[in-house]
Amino acid sequence: MKIKIALCDDDTKALPVIAGAAESAFQEKGIHTDIQRFTSGKALLQAMEQTRFQIVLLDIEMPGMDGIAVGKRIREQEHDIQIVYVSEAESRVFESFLVQPLGFVRKTNFLNDIAAVVELYVKSCSQDERGDYIEFQTRSGLLTLKSRQIRYIEGSRNYQLLYLEGQKEPTEVKMTMEKLEAATQAHSFIRIHRRSCLHWRWRWSWF
Repeated sequence: MKIKIALCDDDTKALPVIAGAAESAFQEKGIHTDIQRFTSGKALLQAMEQTRFQIVLLDIEMPGMDGIAVGKRIREQEHDIQIVYVSEAESRVFESFLVQPLGFVRKTNFLNDIAAVVELYVKSCSQDERGDYIEFQTRSGLLTLKSRQIRYIEGSRNYQLLYLEGQKEPTEVKMTMEKLEAATQAHSFIRIHRRSCLHWRWRWSWF
């Protein structure tokens, strides 16, 4: 499994340290990560308009828009994304509950706390009531998604376009129509449109 993680912290020295430790913690559970770093909540929110993340590692004490405000903005658009606070502001733990985070990682006890959060994430995946994860091969590597994240898929020949919830631009995957149909047939997708032009075009939709 490979997941996309957004890491947001205004401390530029802390970013590579947190990213490296988080990557190692997930790898121990067999989860590969693509971690993108941001130094402000504004930059993170702008990136989320184009990119779908499974997890956001979010500092609380940041200038401008703090982590709680950013978390609320994320929750307005993304209900399934996992938010994990990584902060020294332990006095704001209860305030962070407003955005229903997966966990709170103390920077002073980072290694132990991040390991516990990864364990929670693995359990949440295994206990997902639909068990509906689908893997797609993209230009940047393997992408794992819940079927409910996919609004519809439009394709032509060997390249298909995934239109995802909360993402304006489609994600391109390289799969033949036959492989795509095999990958989605167990996840309540149906073919709802077909037309002929220079090549066959198909579309799947989840219900």
